[in-house]
Amino acid sequence: MVNTPIKKFLLRFTVIYAIHLMIKGFDLSFGGFFDFTYRGIIYSICFISFWIIVWYIAEFIFNKLKNKNQVIALIINMIVGYTASLTINSTYRWADTNLYNMAYYWKDINFYNPELTTSLLLIYMIIYGVHIYLEKSIAIKEHIIKTEKLEKENVIAQYMSLKAQIEPHFLFNSLSVLSGIVHTNPDLASDFIIKLSKTLRYIIEQNENKLVPLKEELTIVNDYFFLLKTRFNSAIVLENNINKDIIKNSYIPPATLQMLIENAVQHNKLSEKYPLVVSFSNNSNYIIIENRIQRKDNQSTSTGKGLLNIRKRYDLITMREVTITEYDNMFTVKIPILRKSDYERINN
Repeated sequence: MVNTPIKKFLLRFTVIYAIHLMIKGFDLSFGGFFDFTYRGIIYSICFISFWIIVWYIAEFIFNKLKNKNQVIALIINMIVGYTASLTINSTYRWADTNLYNMAYYWKDINFYNPELTTSLLLIYMIIYGVHIYLEKSIAIKEHIIKTEKLEKENVIAQYMSLKAQIEPHFLFNSLSVLSGIVHTNPDLASDFIIKLSKTLRYIIEQNENKLVPLKEELTIVNDYFFLLKTRFNSAIVLENNINKDIIKNSYIPPATLQMLIENAVQHNKLSEKYPLVVSFSNNSNYIIIENRIQRKDNQSTSTGKGLLNIRKRYDLITMREVTITEYDNMFTVKIPILRKSDYERINN
């Protein structure tokens, strides 16, 4: 649901206009609900403009106090509402007395005018209550939409990761490696089969989760890297320099690191003389994945679907962006560090 500024303004105008008609219709100094005299028009313009501005003030206060104690927020808004009500009451009285020579309407009414001031205060609190209701309704709908989008992106990511494992060339290469070691090194062949099955099982089992512990992700990455290491030997190297505290207390969309490793293998040359080194590290805000660019000859243009998928999933989870850069012959991806609060918010 997109709540544009124009839609927001029109909604507020409609509510204020309806309230203004109700007050105008019961004020005997006007000629009914639709009084189009000069005084009636000026009153309508001033009343509607004033309370729309007050509504925006209420929104500002709501945004400042929405994480505070609700009783305190209510008291502060009652003070603001009372001040606004007293202001328009005084302005209304002054205009009738000095501009329209209608002081006789006010001669028996106290300056405070409790009936009008209280009514206007109730209008403000209605505005504040409606605003809170609308904000919460919009937030709930936006959360539902984001959750649905995240589930879709998560399924796509799992499909892409699984597809990378079962594509014909991968299976052919894996079976070739397996056939080469099954007789010469049965123990290695057994480990190869076990780790391949673990990798596939992990992707399938994480189907329900939007985020997983980084520690679990790294465990399966090690299994996945074992498959690559068995195939490429010393032509590929994985360096994990992520801080232990980050590993223990952070979360990540499933298969993210695996997809980034697959991306590096897909687009770069691998040789024992010039091995592909994929490194993991971190700073205070990001997990950093880097590899030196060793582009394959005659490589076709990449679709970038894997990287785009990662970006979309993080965009749905957090306001912080995934950054992808190529600098000084290094390809670097920085993914935001997500904490337990993100995990509880997204997975529940």
